Amino acid sequence: MKKHLFIIFIITIGYMNVSAQANVGQANVGDEQNIKELIEKGIKHHDAREYKQAIESYKEALKIDPNSMFATYEMALTYLELRDYRNASVYSKKVIESKNKDLLVGAYGVKSESLAQTGKVDQAIKLLEEAIRKHGNDYYLHFNLALNYFNKGNLDKTIFHVDNALNLSKSQSGAYLLSAYALNDKHIWVQSILSFHIFLLMEPDSHRSKNAFEEMLQVMQVKESTEKPVERSFIQQQLQRKINPTDTNASINNTPPLDLVDGLNRELIYHAIENTKDSLRAIPQDSLEIDSLTSPLYITFKEVTRTLFSVLNDENDGTKNGSIWNFYIPITSKILESEHFDTYCRYISVAYFPESLKWWENNQESAAKFVRWFEKGDENE
Repeated sequence: MKKHLFIIFIITIGYMNVSAQANVGQANVGDEQNIKELIEKGIKHHDAREYKQAIESYKEALKIDPNSMFATYEMALTYLELRDYRNASVYSKKVIESKNKDLLVGAYGVKSESLAQTGKVDQAIKLLEEAIRKHGNDYYLHFNLALNYFNKGNLDKTIFHVDNALNLSKSQSGAYLLSAYALNDKHIWVQSILSFHIFLLMEPDSHRSKNAFEEMLQVMQVKESTEKPVERSFIQQQLQRKINPTDTNASINNTPPLDLVDGLNRELIYHAIENTKDSLRAIPQDSLEIDSLTSPLYITFKEVTRTLFSVLNDENDGTKNGSIWNFYIPITSKILESEHFDTYCRYISVAYFPESLKWWENNQESAAKFVRWFEKGDENE
């Protein structure tokens, strides 16, 4: 199946992967090719996790042209990977001061991450807010602000900035995962479920996908919450998140809030889910089509998902506004009404259910058809 590889935090080389010919400083034409080759060599070492060799390549490039901001930026990234936050901060600061528009946002990301990882979260937030004031809205600036506020335990500002990030770009899976966590902690549980679904649709088969699916099952009331919360991404090692017990997903076995939020009738959704689970419990186990590829838990997940999508589809009467009505529910409704719903449930659960992974291995044609349909909207291809 298709692999979805992601770097968890900000710093994403892909976003800043401009041509190495750019920003080679004031070197003469004869030196430019050498600098370009050294930077490319360093990037290859970096991608192979040969970070010390990458540093040596960038140092050689900077000997030729100390003003090469591209080499400086790549140096900062690699020092960040080495957890050498002092040098990462020094080199990213140089890029920020150069005001190189192609590298500026990435440099702010490296600098803020270096500050956060050394316990200076407030300084990291101040730096990112300054970047937005000076250079305007940017997905990565808002996303990194959301990350820092999340680690401080400020859920309102986390949601504010992650929403801004998603308004600027809906193509990054990490933002949906962070949104799902923050919404769950605020007990905005239906929106949290939908954010988990979109994250898993974009990134179904990573380590963090498995943990995200586990937490989603708990939010969906499919699986009981445990006293110890599910391991999450984005939690910085140097920071102990300040968690208020009333704001977490650790409220074990309690009925979630059922009041209206964003026009959602959460009481209707909750009771529909409970009725689905009751109906499944009433069916004799020996009458269920359970085999090596279908466990009782998987059946419950699938049918609760069908119920959730169906209720939301019925509730979306075209009169309500907001991202949940204009973005999330249209996606889930499209999946529900397609011929691919069963495949979708397998697709987003491959990291969690071994039987789903086995199903994919046995149904490559259906799997490929779903991927084409999801990416291109062409069911007949």
